[in-house]
Amino acid sequence: MDVKFEKAFLKAVKKHAGIKKQIEQKVLQIINHPVEMGEPLKGNFRGFYSCTVKRNFIIIYLYCGICRKKGE
Repeated sequence: MDVKFEKAFLKAVKKHAGIKKQIEQKVLQIINHPVEMGEPLKGNFRGFYSCTVKRNFIIIYLYCGICRKKGE
């Protein structure tokens, strides 16, 4: 699986350094179980998933359909 991070995400992680470990743990969980960890979004964000780290920090990610079909 190819994992890519947006610049805005990396900047937000630096800004929220107090919860950096929690963010890293959540990202590893998402990488290992992308569908189970996230909640599918609707509307304009259809195809994306969200996963809450803290009340003020939510990870929004895309797990593509091709990857799902391959089982990656």
